[in-house]
Amino acid sequence: MKLIKSVQAAINNPVIDPGLRNQMVNDPKEYVSNVAQTLFSIFMVVGVIYFIWHFIMAAYHFISSEGDPKKIEDAKHALTYSALGLFLVFAVFAILKVIGTIFGVTGLDTLKLTLPSLKV
Repeated sequence: MKLIKSVQAAINNPVIDPGLRNQMVNDPKEYVSNVAQTLFSIFMVVGVIYFIWHFIMAAYHFISSEGDPKKIEDAKHALTYSALGLFLVFAVFAILKVIGTIFGVTGLDTLKLTLPSLKV
């Protein structure tokens, strides 16, 4: 006699639009692809925000240097490094895309740059 029976339940989130429930992913490869795309989008947004912050701070330090050659040089280095960091963020995208295309990795070959949005 089984005391515990297995129960299968469909959990329906009332916040999710019923049209989106039909778009839920059942294929593991598609799920991993969606997760990779989401993580990379977050990485890109954080990288661009980081660049903008350092660019603004470097410009502020450049303006407030008061003609001091050492402070001007430090501000120029900060601008250079922030631009280099932004270049590296986009280079990572290009490298991942090439690896996905050459080796046929499902999540990487469909990687694309998308702007984040809050619409569901």
